[in-house]
Amino acid sequence: MRPDDAAIINQRSLPVSVSPRMIEPIRRPPVNFDAFTREVSAGLESLYGEAAADDYRKKAPAAIVSSLTHPAVRAWVASEDGEARAMLVSAQRDGVGHITFVHVLNPYIGQGLESELAETAVSELRSCGVSGISAEPVALCALELDGVFASLGFAKVERQLMAAPLNAKPLCAALLTESVTADLRDYTRVGELIVDAYRGHPGRELHAEVRTLAGAEGFVRTAADGAYGQTRPGFIRILRRVGRPVAAIVGCEAAPKIGFVLQVVVRPSEQGRGLGTQLMLELAHCFREAGLERIALGVTNDNPARRLYERLGFRKILPVNAYVWWK
Repeated sequence: MRPDDAAIINQRSLPVSVSPRMIEPIRRPPVNFDAFTREVSAGLESLYGEAAADDYRKKAPAAIVSSLTHPAVRAWVASEDGEARAMLVSAQRDGVGHITFVHVLNPYIGQGLESELAETAVSELRSCGVSGISAEPVALCALELDGVFASLGFAKVERQLMAAPLNAKPLCAALLTESVTADLRDYTRVGELIVDAYRGHPGRELHAEVRTLAGAEGFVRTAADGAYGQTRPGFIRILRRVGRPVAAIVGCEAAPKIGFVLQVVVRPSEQGRGLGTQLMLELAHCFREAGLERIALGVTNDNPARRLYERLGFRKILPVNAYVWWK
């Protein structure tokens, strides 16, 4: 055997270089973020229509840059060969962690990428000393998250996304206007109503912002600032009896022509008197006046309010299970 033959044999026996899959933090969008945009927009189209998909495609690049550069936000990708195959985004507010986005690109579903990302994010949040973590990503791809979060010690909260056409007959019932548009001076009162309504409420486990007045008022203010979608005059309403705030509703335009109910709360001592129904009808009226066409909301499956929504014409359009862990 010649020396150069041995060299050729040795070269052939060397392992082929393979780019390993990596879980890595990011502060800028992955190079193939357009692939995520296409898939998420397709999912939104199936839920809310073509206008919602177009709107997302236009806004997603700037929105993700703004999100990833925010100091409270942490994001990770599962990448291989220099491209992201899956992505998770989390945030930390007031000592509580929130996992808000999980998406695996369709060609890589079934490889356990969502599990690897969730383990990384949860470990990071717990190492920061958070008192709890909620995960409520609206999965617009075929993910199985129940087992992922169960293995990390989370409890599952079964929820669903519901929607109704704003011209549905039950939502167009004749009504006397009883609530008024909440202004800046009312946000503290709305926050107080939220805290009061959630004392002993099963949804308290899921929504960290309802536990304290500061958290609830902060939620109302961020909603008014457009954090969840455009909020117009009349979309945040408060109802009083003898000058005392007894109920409130918070809404926004989550997507073009789609109104979304973020919160509807009634003081416990006033429940059972139709105030929640009244507020839903009045917000639906405001949505119609603003040119919107559908109304949507998320609700826990065992929440008695779901029966009210069904009577008003809402129907389930997507399961959106949530997962919670408290120290």
